Amino acid sequence: MAKYIKIRKENINIANNAGVADILLGDIVSVHMGIANGTTANNNSVTLYNSIGKSILLTVAAAASDWTKDLQSALTANPGGVMAIVIPSSTVKVTAMTIA
Repeated sequence: MAKYIKIRKENINIANNAGVADILLGDIVSVHMGIANGTTANNNSVTLYNSIGKSILLTVAAAASDWTKDLQSALTANPGGVMAIVIPSSTVKVTAMTIA
């Protein structure tokens, strides 16, 4: 899997980062549609987990299924590579990000 994945600034619409900077996420080991390890499925959220157990919740209104597949594709597209870029199949942008 790629060590880092990048979400380009063009695909972000977060209030304090709308189109300002890319988001780089490192050491991601799993991606789930919904909240809390896939236990609360909804089509507005994608949860990523990194190698030290931190979760990253992305809000993508009504496009979580597409974004989940796109993130998984980016992670596996460049085995052993340093970075892969997420290419969204949806026009929906990331509107919030929470790290826990």
